[in-house]
Amino acid sequence: MLIRLFQVLLLAVGLGWAIFICNGRLDAAQIPGFLIALAISWWLTPEIRSRALGLGLVDKPGEERRIHKVPVPRLGGVAIYISLMITLAILVAATGRFPKNARVGEGGLIGIALGGTIIFLLGLLDDLESLPAKLKLLVQILAACAAYSLGVKIKTIPMPGITSGALSVPVHSGIAGTGHALPALAAASSSVGNVIDLGILSLPITIVWLVGMSNAVNLIDGMDGLAAGVSAISALTIWTVAMAHSIDRPYAALTAAVLAGALLGFLRWNFNPARIFLGDSGAYLTGFILGAVSITGVIKGAAAATLIVPTFLLVLLILFFPILDTTWAIIRRVAQRKSIFTPDSEHIHHRLLQTGLSQKSVAYLLYGLSALLGFVAAVLVHQQSYFLKLACVVLLMAGFFAEVLNRNRQRRKQQTEKVNPS
Repeated sequence: MLIRLFQVLLLAVGLGWAIFICNGRLDAAQIPGFLIALAISWWLTPEIRSRALGLGLVDKPGEERRIHKVPVPRLGGVAIYISLMITLAILVAATGRFPKNARVGEGGLIGIALGGTIIFLLGLLDDLESLPAKLKLLVQILAACAAYSLGVKIKTIPMPGITSGALSVPVHSGIAGTGHALPALAAASSSVGNVIDLGILSLPITIVWLVGMSNAVNLIDGMDGLAAGVSAISALTIWTVAMAHSIDRPYAALTAAVLAGALLGFLRWNFNPARIFLGDSGAYLTGFILGAVSITGVIKGAAAATLIVPTFLLVLLILFFPILDTTWAIIRRVAQRKSIFTPDSEHIHHRLLQTGLSQKSVAYLLYGLSALLGFVAAVLVHQQSYFLKLACVVLLMAGFFAEVLNRNRQRRKQQTEKVNPS
């Protein structure tokens, strides 16, 4: 009963904030978005779990790379998706506005929603019945193209300290030592002021990034609470960075805040011992949205003149662990002459578990690393204070969740002892 009251309180505070404090400004709704998504996801996840158990949609143990010992429902992505969409709809209704620059401009919310829906449905079908890797890749490319067509695109990369002029790539033809700029690449990498214009490379680079991030989160989703926790920290960091004066992308911050809330509500049920998994639907969706908001909120948003480091380095700090694990997995599988889609038990979390660490210890270690790198990214855009405030709120909620879990375990233990007295 106390838990339900707290969930209702979070929802009520979020709604009240959106209606009375935001004053009709959707671009100021990050905090209410976080609270509403947290409340919905926290309440909805066990409901989805019960339905999945009833339908027998569970992830069974057995393969060497699988860590869990009992069947666990794998439809957590449904709770994440519903929480995201309902929260955004509530915020639009509460503020009474859905500006054009939020829909298809700098915010790209329609593109993220459309691409995210496509990739969520792909993951859901894969959760229900395993799909061929090539088909999944094709649909992921389709989702990325849909988002690109609606404004989620990497057109330029702001760079600090680059002088104006064209960057050309010399190639030699005919007489040795005679260089001619390759036209396509010269246009693609021209620099005006402190911005590198990608030109015709914009579409393929955007597709590779969105598809890569979708699969990166899926690859690290091999241990209780790992993908959800690391992704939540990344979303909180993007929220922080996107709110910096030098970047100022409030709609990207809003999307990241809603995603962070949905993931933290879900993490209550996904942390070790997990009672539900993200599944492919949740991992693909989470990775896609992180990739998209890193474009709209970091890469596109920064004013080059105010940058200390290139924007892609900020993104690398924010998404370091999934990028590292995916890169290492590709190198490892290519070196072993295996398909890059072949699953194995050589991921970073597997290696750490092999040292004797528990799942919880590994999760805390990787959470700490992600948070530290996120803090560095926040410092580089002078948002360390904002980041620390969010971190304190999240730690308080984590402490509350831990206390709830402890009390539930004690209650179940007491009930078991009553039924089976020694």
